[in-house]
Amino acid sequence: MPRRRLRDLVPDSPVMEDPTRFPDRMRIHSRGPVDGTLDLPGSKSLTNRALLCATLADGTSTLTRVLDADDTRVMIHCLTRLGGSVTKTGETVTVQGTGGSLHASPQPLDVAASGTTARFITAAATIADGPSIIDGTPRMRRRPIGELLATLLSLGADVEVLGEEGGLPVRVAGGGLAGGHAVIDARRSSQFVSAIALAAPYAARDTSLEFRDGVLVSRPYVESTIEVMRAFGVHAELHQKGMQVPRGEYQPILYEVEPDASAAAYPLVAAAITAGSVTLPGFRRDSSQADLAILDVLTAMGCRVEWTGSEVTLTGPAHGLQGVEVDMGRMPDAVLAVAVAAAFATGSTRLTNVSNLRIKESDRLAALETELRKMGVEAEAGPDWLSVRSGLVHGAEIDTYEDHRMAMAFTLAGLVVPGVVIRDPGCVAKTWPTFFEDLERLWPEGGRVARVPAEDGGTTTRLVVAIDGPGGAGKTTVSRGVADRLNLPHLDTGAFYRAAALAVIRSEVDPDDAGLVAEVVRNAEYDYRDGVMLLDDEDVNDAIRRPEVTSYASKLSVVAAVREVLVGHQRAWVERQGGSAVVEGRDIGTVVFPDALVKIFITARPEVRAIRRAGELTDSAESLAGIALELERRDRRDSTRKTSPLRSAPDAVAVDTSDMTIDEVIDRILEEVGQRSAGS
Repeated sequence: MPRRRLRDLVPDSPVMEDPTRFPDRMRIHSRGPVDGTLDLPGSKSLTNRALLCATLADGTSTLTRVLDADDTRVMIHCLTRLGGSVTKTGETVTVQGTGGSLHASPQPLDVAASGTTARFITAAATIADGPSIIDGTPRMRRRPIGELLATLLSLGADVEVLGEEGGLPVRVAGGGLAGGHAVIDARRSSQFVSAIALAAPYAARDTSLEFRDGVLVSRPYVESTIEVMRAFGVHAELHQKGMQVPRGEYQPILYEVEPDASAAAYPLVAAAITAGSVTLPGFRRDSSQADLAILDVLTAMGCRVEWTGSEVTLTGPAHGLQGVEVDMGRMPDAVLAVAVAAAFATGSTRLTNVSNLRIKESDRLAALETELRKMGVEAEAGPDWLSVRSGLVHGAEIDTYEDHRMAMAFTLAGLVVPGVVIRDPGCVAKTWPTFFEDLERLWPEGGRVARVPAEDGGTTTRLVVAIDGPGGAGKTTVSRGVADRLNLPHLDTGAFYRAAALAVIRSEVDPDDAGLVAEVVRNAEYDYRDGVMLLDDEDVNDAIRRPEVTSYASKLSVVAAVREVLVGHQRAWVERQGGSAVVEGRDIGTVVFPDALVKIFITARPEVRAIRRAGELTDSAESLAGIALELERRDRRDSTRKTSPLRSAPDAVAVDTSDMTIDEVIDRILEEVGQRSAGS
């Protein structure tokens, strides 16, 4: 299902811009070290808090450096529907406050995919003069809100769940909030606390919140809420086990939004993994924004951080990052960028206390595990942790799960390794619509960071490792080992020819009638799953290893029509795997994948190959001399055939495995993969 664009949700919004400029897929270009200064957009978190305070204030407020993105546009739209008046000029927004007198919305308030809007508007709607319905995207409907509703009920609000499993849509009756004391479950989201705190000054009496079990997740976000409230004249107090919010009124002010610390994570990690340097102006060292703590994490990984007034500069280490173990509970939004940094670090990285990532725009722990593994990185997600160990990182097509932070984080990986393609890059519009353009400012020489794949022929850089060679050289064992180390699919193309040979033998057609043979091969169905060859959905792994099938497969391989059919199946199989795989055979680098990024031709001395093949043929009574003779005949047949002869591609790397262990051969191939990937 395509992502719901904001214009589909709120087509009459006065601050809309057309978001359709984003393509479905965007290819990221590998670049050298970053070296630049970047003015970040205003904080989404602070913008949405300030917008609500200004709307409730009695008078006109001016907000500067306001973030212009999907989340803030949706907030503005909902506040306007509740009676607010907002005028936007560039990064400046003028808000004519309501003095706490919100009006019921005649139409449902669509919060789209914005968690802050969903929670803040639900609480604010309790003080409106009538009922409102709050709804959002399918994913937003699955995100938790029950803890907020339970606390609002305890504080005298009239709310009703209309959605399934305690989620959106909800109906808020309005009519006022009584206030008083309530216990709030803030173990999954701090936004429940911030939502009530922002609306509570307009309750009938002071409000006191007690955190269930004394737990408040992502505490710095509530600290930011209190900081904004105090700027607008209401002095709430946060302590270890709860908070107090006095009755009061927000005052109209001039408020400057600080740059977004959550956004800062991406250029900072770009500098860290490219051994570059980036300067970000506009921050306070004592900022309450939680994600600035990423500076401490990157310092522990080997980066250097320097403050000059309100500017912070981070320089990545020349000799690479080091893995860390760190509690990320105070800065969950930074986890995705740190996870990508960990993919390029030496040693293991373990990020803990992040269970709430499973209830964000996506299940971010599961998404990180899946997409990191696509790129050859060892990643494992637990209930509240993520473990990352760098592998031989390579490009891949990245699914973003309609999650802006997934798109931004994996774009960084594409700055280091070629072949990274971001699917649905437009999801960055949720918090940073100009992300790709702004990222380009980090290189003094300019140049593109991303482009539509169709501009370069509609293709992406795929990591196909083509391993060719004669029988007995060790192709299968080695290629499977390479595939395991790279976390890539493995394809034994010889299994296709053996399966085709088995199909012909079973059909009992004349094996010398090329036309009939080709028809049998063409009508059969082939698949290769987890190392198992399927012929017409039957597991034929054992059957195709019989000597008579192997012998006929070699003869069958000289038939041009047969090769054409099976090469098509092999290419289609790799395409279904996302275009990247380790493929072994006898014509992979010359015919099947002539554009493969890495081509290896492995061989061994004849006597070594014969011994190895004898070990494979456990059910054969053939002598070693007989096996050697059969290998020689097959080599001659394969290398002299007119169609796709066995030969080394001109750009293939030759590896003689005679005196090498399996691990040594695998390491040699992985070394070549690393060199080719870095230079492509």
